[in-house]
Amino acid sequence: MILIVTAFPAWSEGQSLAPDVLVRKVLTDVLAAIRSTPSGDREDREKALAFAKQKILPHIDFERMTRLAVGRAWRSADARQREALVAQFSTLITRVYSAAVDAYDGHETQVDLLELSPGDNDVIVRSRFKKAGEQPVEVNYAMWKSAEGWKVYDITVENVSLVITYRSQFGEEIARSGIDGLIRSLAEKNRASTR
Repeated sequence: MILIVTAFPAWSEGQSLAPDVLVRKVLTDVLAAIRSTPSGDREDREKALAFAKQKILPHIDFERMTRLAVGRAWRSADARQREALVAQFSTLITRVYSAAVDAYDGHETQVDLLELSPGDNDVIVRSRFKKAGEQPVEVNYAMWKSAEGWKVYDITVENVSLVITYRSQFGEEIARSGIDGLIRSLAEKNRASTR
């Protein structure tokens, strides 16, 4: 119940924001939270990462992301398999994302202005993470306009798409052991990460 109440303001606010404004606001809030906690303070760091998840996860369309990553095999999956795939993949992405957010401590972000035309419902929001003395890291967000507002369905880091990367891995696993084998493999990775 607490999670629903605390996530609601971010969700309702995100409905009305343009995609680039939404990305800029969320990244600014998340990086500020991480910056405000010393890296040696594990408990506060975990709280900052939990805050980051709370701010970002409502703006990710995990079902669409999973469907794109699974590719053609999604059509042959039944409802139970689809639900399990989304659950396991969203857990994996959340874990990967938490590690990535922590790694960007000390970076500043720049989000490019997006020229949105009436009727646009699928866009790329371009951004860069910059740290003094280092080359900027380009991170782009593929977003679509859902009934709940703009949602991210793919993230590209330095021209490498998250969805395409996983599609290749998932395709190999599906060829070896089918959809259920992919679900088992994702579940094992998620369990291993909590040990």
